[in-house]
Amino acid sequence: MVEEDDTARAEIDRDMERGLAALEKEQYDVAGELFRRVIQRAPFRHDARNYLAFALDRQFSAESGQPPPKRLGLMTTASSAAAAASGRARASRIRFPMWLMLGAIVVTALVIVAASVVTNYGRSWIENWSKPAAPRAHPANEKLTAELKKADDAVQREQFDEALQILEAARPVAASLDPPDPKVIEDQIAMVYAAKARSFCSKENYDKALETAEEGLKHNDSLTQLNYVVGLCYERKGVQAASSNDKEKAHSLYEKSCRSLEKAVTAEPHNLLALDLLGKTYSKFGDEIKAIETWRRILKEAPESPEGRNARNYLESRGIRKP
Repeated sequence: MVEEDDTARAEIDRDMERGLAALEKEQYDVAGELFRRVIQRAPFRHDARNYLAFALDRQFSAESGQPPPKRLGLMTTASSAAAAASGRARASRIRFPMWLMLGAIVVTALVIVAASVVTNYGRSWIENWSKPAAPRAHPANEKLTAELKKADDAVQREQFDEALQILEAARPVAASLDPPDPKVIEDQIAMVYAAKARSFCSKENYDKALETAEEGLKHNDSLTQLNYVVGLCYERKGVQAASSNDKEKAHSLYEKSCRSLEKAVTAEPHNLLALDLLGKTYSKFGDEIKAIETWRRILKEAPESPEGRNARNYLESRGIRKP
């Protein structure tokens, strides 16, 4: 198990380094996909979340013709970037917690809305809109931001129940926003359950992980992280059943795994981590056609990625030389 954790960390660090290299080359779509994969494996890795937001901002600016926004505090040198990706100690580590990312997302949304208004000026739905008032500060915003930060700090300490209590207590604050935004609490609660379930899964406590993930799905049933960890747990339980020669039980567990992983890739069609596990589980389930289709899909998406190399090996082992 320790070896698996070390391998996972190495893959996360490698994806971070590749994502930072893509940022330097202004390949924002590639960088965004790599940072999404890091977040999939480490949901509360704040540096990856910040770099993802940065890549998306730059990609939006490039597509809309707007000048790229300046971001203070973002590490840009190769040495500091590699240090951030690997987690090595450095003189000044800049972290971007959940509450700061929430603020960045709100600002980005306001920019997109403003651009849409200018682009679509004259459409019927804004014909009667004259000089909209500047956004008003709302006293609940500051309190909600503080509560989200407290919950995030609790997750970092793996105090998941404490984080859930904080978020539950913050529901009235979200409801008092103008306009009310209860979904922000639901989404954050689901993310906490995903982190808690992944923690159980890493300790091979698959039943507890599944129980936890099912609670999270009640808050957001399309969250990729939750559906992925459910699929992973069922796949691991299937392997255990197969090793005990209980083929019928293994077949049933693989089927459940496939269903959850299909939900994950429906929500995020370019999620290579989920696609990789889905392809392998299809094969274990006995559906070679879908397995081959999934591996070909990975090769089309990212042929040089670790998942792409795996897919090529799986196909070649089946005598398929031209994906």
